[in-house]
Amino acid sequence: MRILIADDHSLFREGLRHVLSGLEGSLDIREAGSLPEALTALEENEDYDLVIVDLAMPGMAGPASLADVRRQTPGAPVVVISASEESQDIRAALEAGAAGYIPKSVRGNVMLQALQLVMSGSVYIRPSGSDMEPRTQMIRGDDAFSARIRALLTDRQMDVLRLLAEGKPNKEIARLLSLAEGTVRVHVNAVLKALSARNRTEAALAARAAGLS
Repeated sequence: MRILIADDHSLFREGLRHVLSGLEGSLDIREAGSLPEALTALEENEDYDLVIVDLAMPGMAGPASLADVRRQTPGAPVVVISASEESQDIRAALEAGAAGYIPKSVRGNVMLQALQLVMSGSVYIRPSGSDMEPRTQMIRGDDAFSARIRALLTDRQMDVLRLLAEGKPNKEIARLLSLAEGTVRVHVNAVLKALSARNRTEAALAARAAGLS
């Protein structure tokens, strides 16, 4: 199993090597300390099973640079491991095609579980809530699409989206969620923008495709 660790902190790379030793089978772990080094490593050999990338290493322009990484290794899942736990960074990474987003603050055993899930074809997103014990969220098949939607929306926006998928008008959504109708309109507009949907129908179709209705 060939894995690339791209992070500019050698101590973290060493610690991650220790975490990865918990994976089954023989490991061929390569390292890079910057985006250019990572791209060179991927260009020299595209046969990787997993690519782990830090968002803040030299050469990275945030999540947007993940597209460069994915172009070099289209067959391998790319996982972001970052010190940032900002929701906008998580959303941007998933939108750029990351198969998982793991905060560096999680424990080693959680990190290993998350990487195992990704390598089995799942998407990993750490549940929100700073006081929560980190746990893995297993998402398979079409549920990967659901995971991306959940990462883009707040809990209340998810409630609104589910009701949109049921064909509920704003007035009914307001009644069911005990919200003002004006507040519902704000949430609907935010949902449409987040999903790049042109109208309520497209948003509802996306929700149904993700199994959220």
